[in-house]
Amino acid sequence: MNLIQKLKLVAFFLAAAISIQAQISVGIKSGVNLADTRVNGLFDNSLPEQTMYPGFTVGVIAEITLLNGFAFRPELNFAQKGFVTDISITDFELLGIDIPLGARAKTRFNYVDMPLLLKYSTGSDLAKLYFIAGPSLGYTLNAHVRPVANLIIDINLPRVNIPLNNDIYQRWEVAATMGVGGEFKAGQGKIFGDVRYNLGLTNMLQDPIIDFRAKNQGIAITAGYAYQF
Repeated sequence: MNLIQKLKLVAFFLAAAISIQAQISVGIKSGVNLADTRVNGLFDNSLPEQTMYPGFTVGVIAEITLLNGFAFRPELNFAQKGFVTDISITDFELLGIDIPLGARAKTRFNYVDMPLLLKYSTGSDLAKLYFIAGPSLGYTLNAHVRPVANLIIDINLPRVNIPLNNDIYQRWEVAATMGVGGEFKAGQGKIFGDVRYNLGLTNMLQDPIIDFRAKNQGIAITAGYAYQF
């Protein structure tokens, strides 16, 4: 038997061993996405106060077990991202009470994300702790700004659509994802949940004229169920 035949035989037994041990799970998940942006450039210190946007996320997952506790976990998710900008205008006094006057702008970007994650699990067959990390590719479906006037109570105003075809917006996004979670055996499948940090690596908004750049970031908390085949 020559060297080429030996290598083919080794490759065959290796592929057979992986296919025997490999298990495939398919599931769904949903949760909250606490989104925000990182701003850089000339005006990053003079912008109004910015807070997280509490968005929604839902998706489907597939999980292919590998060796030694590792698994490949691709996902396809819908995620609401964005930020909230608070602008304090002034106060006035009514019956001896200081009434705040202000405005808030809720900016939301709806994304389709495809994380390609490597997962490492440790524990028993009944319960496991796992860690996930990997790249993610996203695309912006649409976006809008909803102004909110504040006079004792919040008053929602009509939303304004954002023209994403404008050159300053980047619809494609490359990001990095890392997180930790747990799973519990439930029938033929498992219940799982995790907390992950998503870090945008490309600018979702970039205006070179005024030197303004913004990247997405956020914390997603999700739970779901996966059926094992």
